[in-house]
Amino acid sequence: MKKIKYKLVIVIFSLLFYSCNKELLNNKKFIENLSNDQDFNLPLSNESLKILIDKNDTIYSTSIRQLYNINNQNYKGYKDFDSFLIKAINEDLLSKSDLIKNSDFNFTLDKKIIDDYNNKGLDYLINTYCEKSNTKNKYYVLNKLTLKQKQSIMFFFFKNNYYVMQNDDSGKYVLINKNL
Repeated sequence: MKKIKYKLVIVIFSLLFYSCNKELLNNKKFIENLSNDQDFNLPLSNESLKILIDKNDTIYSTSIRQLYNINNQNYKGYKDFDSFLIKAINEDLLSKSDLIKNSDFNFTLDKKIIDDYNNKGLDYLINTYCEKSNTKNKYYVLNKLTLKQKQSIMFFFFKNNYYVMQNDDSGKYVLINKNL
């Protein structure tokens, strides 16, 4: 009986440890779809997409074109651009100087948004901080939020395989569900 209790305690602690350390990683297919434009000499149809990369608790907002340039300058050893993107987005590949030189802005995550996401999940963020658009699976981040809150929400949606962009016409942050 003691052995069973002991094993049960180990299993519970292992599960708790795993769930607490679960890292947010983007889906490989999602990342490959980000780079579907290949001619970086032309305007890209996905130019407005924000690519959000976490480096030492600072989030850097960059673009496919900027990552393509980093790849060509410093990381030519990858078999293709998609392989580079997967490592750049999901792993700690890029240096801080690469990100600083090739990002539009950077920020730290808002503590309340972190808590809301960790304790209540993505559906809670949708219902609390977003408004639904007329288009299926498309949301807008509420304008009444602080910039840091908006950026934090964008990060969690991006890490859950949503396209994230700023609509220049309305000035709203747009979140598009690509998990379908």
